[in-house]
Amino acid sequence: MSRMRTWRDYAAVKENKVIEDYVERFSLTSFKNELPALLSFFYICGQVVTDYIRIPIWASMLDPRVHVFWIQPTRTGKTIAWEFIGSVLRACDVEVEGYTSGTDAGLIGTISTYEEDGNMVTVTTPGALAGEKALVFDEGSVLLQGDKKSHSSETILYLQQAMNPIGTDSNNMRKHMANGLVETQSSVSFWITTYPPAGVKEVVLTKGLFQRVLLLVVHWDMDDRKTVSQQRLSGVFKNVMGEAASVDDIAAHFIQMRENCKERVLALAEIDEETWDAYTSEQKQAAAVLVMHEMFDTDGEWDTTLQTCVDEFYGLLDGLDTQMMEVVCSFMPNVENYLILFATHLALIEGTWTVTGKHLEMSLEIIYDVYERLVTWLESDVEIGEKRRVKLAKMGSWKNAFNNVTSHDLGTFGDGWVQKAEMFSHYMKQQHKSKPATYNHYKDAKAWFEERKEGSIVYARWVGEV
Repeated sequence: MSRMRTWRDYAAVKENKVIEDYVERFSLTSFKNELPALLSFFYICGQVVTDYIRIPIWASMLDPRVHVFWIQPTRTGKTIAWEFIGSVLRACDVEVEGYTSGTDAGLIGTISTYEEDGNMVTVTTPGALAGEKALVFDEGSVLLQGDKKSHSSETILYLQQAMNPIGTDSNNMRKHMANGLVETQSSVSFWITTYPPAGVKEVVLTKGLFQRVLLLVVHWDMDDRKTVSQQRLSGVFKNVMGEAASVDDIAAHFIQMRENCKERVLALAEIDEETWDAYTSEQKQAAAVLVMHEMFDTDGEWDTTLQTCVDEFYGLLDGLDTQMMEVVCSFMPNVENYLILFATHLALIEGTWTVTGKHLEMSLEIIYDVYERLVTWLESDVEIGEKRRVKLAKMGSWKNAFNNVTSHDLGTFGDGWVQKAEMFSHYMKQQHKSKPATYNHYKDAKAWFEERKEGSIVYARWVGEV
């Protein structure tokens, strides 16, 4: 399998006109982002049917939500993409909310009290994670920085809990506050975007949030930017909509899919519509769990195709360093979950309650390509094991050369500066390298220094890893 596929090569697109229409319409708003467009289609699918779908997996279950974390350089269409996604969600009567920064109380809710007619009244205000909604973090970098001023240390934990299966105790967030205990169950779907901030790859390895989302990493170069600029400007003062599907047309599909799911749950649970409409969220969740084993069945190709999918995923591990293999494997359970979710959504798109081996194959193409991008990114850029040890050894060599040269005070620019030529001379003797080799080594080390020229002399000062 190869990640060189274009979006039109996916069987899911070829077999389902509504997906093709959706991506084409998305691409009139956000250019050259067809893979994120494809993921956003399933993101909407998941949120639209949260009340009705539970997928049994041994003694546990999955809910239908899709959570996307999209890492891509700035000014490449991430924010404007949400304008379109949000418009479709609203047309489906799904609540949409944006979140940039704030306190944990803003996420899970607050309790306040006031006096009225001599009695103390307690009011609970729901947080952003409460209820059913699509929640966008358009500046997802705040989740990576660990900035205690904008996000407390518990923020990531609450987001992880919110992604646990709806209705389970692990999905129930609790926080003790001055006026009482706030409890929040979440049926929120996350759409998180960010540019690649410094250190993001190391954060990905240490925060469990990333093992729960569908993590899409996209590289853009100058050719990509130029292509988009040309395409974007070619539409100025022109009606480019043509035969593109409208937001309402696209939303009608999702609305019908939701109605199909509702009818099936009601029929299987033997509940009339009036009773269902009076149900609380907890009662609806209970009904969905009650019928989850009867909601879908599979065909004769399902089990065999599942094994093929597992082989494909683990084939991506061939040749990886042992420690990197462990890192990549930590994403595997989530990748498998999304394989099942996308296959289920494809069945719902087709209006069938039989999830087939063919649905799995279509799902595999998409999830494999997302996962392959992630593996390539981690393998090439994340520093662990031998790669990290080699880097630290290089840093140590240059730090030693720097420390063994007389330092100078450059007045307003402070002290701690050494003459670059003297540092190079010490490095050459220390490492037994020629002058050309030393200059070549310095290309990798330059990021650890700042330089300043005073007259004809170049000075360097150690800044370390930033």
